[in-house]
Order: sequence, then structure tokens, then C-alpha cells
Amino acid sequence: MNKTLTACALIGLLTTISVNASDWFGTAPETNADPTDVAVLMADPQSSLDQRLTVSGRMTDVCTNRGCWAVFENDGEMLRIVARDHGFAIPADLRGPAIAHGVLERHEMSPETAEHMVTEDGADPGLLEDPVAYRLVADGVKVMP
Repeated sequence: MNKTLTACALIGLLTTISVNASDWFGTAPETNADPTDVAVLMADPQSSLDQRLTVSGRMTDVCTNRGCWAVFENDGEMLRIVARDHGFAIPADLRGPAIAHGVLERHEMSPETAEHMVTEDGADPGLLEDPVAYRLVADGVKVMP
């Protein structure tokens, strides 16, 4: 009977654990800089290369394997957000308005990787002609309430 009560209590505790939308996955930024909208950033990504910044957008996709990347979109523009050194995981079911902070980098990929991203991840087919993408190597991601 005691084991049954302990098991029931444990199941009850596990079912009440949930993700608080105000929590950061990874680390919070050291400053409260205003985020740059993904659409604004992607209009001229070269001007922000290798800079530390905070971006905002609508999280529309998350890696279902390890939670190591997400896609932010706005006004038809998208930016892949990758967890620095797989240092944190984003729950695969999260979607909605979000912010992330990190460093923007230009990522050249192999033709095979570009093909995978187009066929499996729904990336822009133009990636096959020019296999270069921009991504934010993130220290933290936060879903906005």
C-alpha cells in the first residue's frame, strides 16, 4: 500500500510539471536590449554579422530530435536559431512569439545539407543554388507570454 501511495504521488507530481512561458531556455541576456525583428534583421543580415544581438519573431518549428534548433519567422522572413554547443534544449512542442539572444553567423553548407534542409525541413529551394544561410548561435531562447 505504501508503494502504491508513493507511486501515485510521483505520478501526480510529474503531471503537474509544465513549462512556464517566462522561463529562458539557456541563459538570459546580460542586458535588456530591445530585440530586432527577424524581418528587419534579414533585410540586411551582413550588417549584423558576428555581432551579439537579441532577435524576435514567431517560433514556428523546433527540432524534434534534441531541441537544439528553432525557426523564427516574421513577414515571410525566417532565421534558424541554434543552441550554442547544444548547451540547452527547446521543448519540441513550443510555438509562438519568442526572443533569442546570441551571435549572428553566415553558415556555408554542403550541397547534401542544403538538399536535406529543403526536402526535410521545408527550407527555401533557392538554398540549393546558393547553399548559404544565416543563423543565430543562441545562448538563450524565451517564449513570450
